[in-house]
Amino acid sequence: MVITLRGTKVDVAVDGEPVSSYDSEQAAAARATRNWTEPKLDAKRPTHGYIGLQNHDPGDIVYFREVSVRPL
Repeated sequence: MVITLRGTKVDVAVDGEPVSSYDSEQAAAARATRNWTEPKLDAKRPTHGYIGLQNHDPGDIVYFREVSVRPL
């Protein structure tokens, strides 16, 4: 799995095939029109020094075998 972070965009590829793409700036624009019945969202993520590997509930335990980081 290769996760590429460029600014606010996150691209994920597995075995060389793209599987997902997410841009938090575009998502923020879409959130501005949320219905009042939808849940509140967490605070905006920092733009530097933040690495989010997986999103789980606070009580979950997640292990990673190997993680490496390199500049683009």
